[in-house]
Amino acid sequence: MDQAIDIAGPAAGNSVDDWAPSGILHLDAQLCVVSLDEAAGAMLGAAPHTLLGRRLDEIADLADLGALMKSGTVFNGQPIAVKGRRILCDYLPTVESDQVVGGVLSLQRVLPEVHDSQVDLKELLQSAGAYLDLNYDGIVICDRAGIIVMVNQAFAELLDTTPHAMIGRHLDEAYPNSQPSRLPGVMETASPQIGITHYLNGKQVYASLYPIQKDGKVVGGIGKILFKDIREITLIANRLQAAPETRALAGSVTRKETSSRYDVNSIVGQSKKILDLKESLLRVAAKNSNVLLLGDSGTGKELFAHAIHAASNRRYAQFVKVNCAAIPEHLLESELFGYSEGAFTGARKGGQLGKFEQAHLGTIFLDEIGDMPLYMQAKMLRVLQERELTPLGGGAPKMVDVRVVAATNCNLEHLVREGKFRQDLYYRLKVVTLSIPSLRERKEDIRPLTMNFIQQFNEEFGLEVQGLSLEAREIIMRYDWPGNVRELRNVIESAFNLVTGPLILRDHLPEQLSRMHTDSGIEASAAQDIGGYIRQRLGSAPLSEIVDEFEKLLVEAAIEASHGNKLHAADLLGISRQWLYKKLHKYGADPGEDH
Repeated sequence: MDQAIDIAGPAAGNSVDDWAPSGILHLDAQLCVVSLDEAAGAMLGAAPHTLLGRRLDEIADLADLGALMKSGTVFNGQPIAVKGRRILCDYLPTVESDQVVGGVLSLQRVLPEVHDSQVDLKELLQSAGAYLDLNYDGIVICDRAGIIVMVNQAFAELLDTTPHAMIGRHLDEAYPNSQPSRLPGVMETASPQIGITHYLNGKQVYASLYPIQKDGKVVGGIGKILFKDIREITLIANRLQAAPETRALAGSVTRKETSSRYDVNSIVGQSKKILDLKESLLRVAAKNSNVLLLGDSGTGKELFAHAIHAASNRRYAQFVKVNCAAIPEHLLESELFGYSEGAFTGARKGGQLGKFEQAHLGTIFLDEIGDMPLYMQAKMLRVLQERELTPLGGGAPKMVDVRVVAATNCNLEHLVREGKFRQDLYYRLKVVTLSIPSLRERKEDIRPLTMNFIQQFNEEFGLEVQGLSLEAREIIMRYDWPGNVRELRNVIESAFNLVTGPLILRDHLPEQLSRMHTDSGIEASAAQDIGGYIRQRLGSAPLSEIVDEFEKLLVEAAIEASHGNKLHAADLLGISRQWLYKKLHKYGADPGEDH
């Protein structure tokens, strides 16, 4: 059996007498010596004060260890050369806010001249350097006994731990919530395993494993993470042109149908309701549970579905959307589950993939789920429960791994009570429920939404609109928006077809808005005028005089508004006609005749 190499301790055949008291050096990010103890100075053959501020690579030959240290890689039992001697070292970086800001180098002992059994990282990196990217790849190196002698930050992060917690431990002890490492088997057979899938900390990764050989003997092993999430491969595959036979099978699947275009940053709004909802969305997205989106028409349920997919670990796979209300009932099953060749007259040669298969490993968005017919609800339930579907026309069942995000503006509980929606499907869909507020419930978001749409349409129309006039803004803010965000977007787009200057005016808004709020606009202007009049008169006359002036203005306005009809004017003021005549006489106006 091959001799095991314990890189973290004395090499086989070395006695404890070979060890000297360890010395400690504190380094900054550039590997300059910040501080060191007397033992470190003695091992390096210099007075400590003469080493302060000097770069470590000026004091010792670090070979490739310098690059490892700067990248934040932890290692044990690796040699540096100082004045013709080799000193065995351990290194622990100091990381703050994902940045390497320094580290601690522990000088363990001076190696004897004979060290054939020792595995140097220098030798390893020289032979495997072309295959390693220590700043990105997750790398772990073990000795023949399976003890970790080097691990970098990228690998430790996959396990939600630190390199320091892993170093010196056996592979199986250092990997929590993971499959047993295959590196021992690779070292036993001396055969690499390239491009294998493996579960680390509950994540399916794509890795390659290699034996480390020296003088014909296996002395260690190296593991390299190629993809931190197996779904990254799907992203790459999607960028390549599909093979002709795949395109034929997929039928008329468009890029628009199978891609996610928005993320949580696409959700515009600063109201507390929206901020809380975005926070909940990000927490939910990290899991794989089904999500039910509730909200009125036009609130942006599809946008939220895109954001859930984009924030999930399925983001590298497809996002497929289906409007259950827009597909004829007799076509819905074939659209969702696909069909086999010859399933019906006119069926495509070779069959066609359904939406669920297109969304495999990704997310399917079922909009208007409340309009799905009952017979399809039963088939949908089976897919959700068994993760299995059968294409129309028969054939072997197919397994699918799909996350379902459903949306509706219906009251599904009411439909369940009426027997129009299956209760078991309802509970399968509403594992997590997110309720999207209507625009009238978050009017503080109208302004940022409006400015966002103005920016979009400036790019589309080639204009430089800066915003809305005060009057147009007042109308926008006072409107109830029954069509929610979608209606607001349409209103701004309509205005862009008419606007000629830097501002959108009231006349540029759709007729139903400008007409509906003409009176309220007058009221707002009148209120501003009255407020200005009061502020101007305060302090310039006694209160009784200001009140009389204001009362006279009201009486004159009532007469003008009623076109001289005293009875109507009295009704507007809420007084009797006789009292109105007294007021007119008081203010020197001729009562005249009623018109």
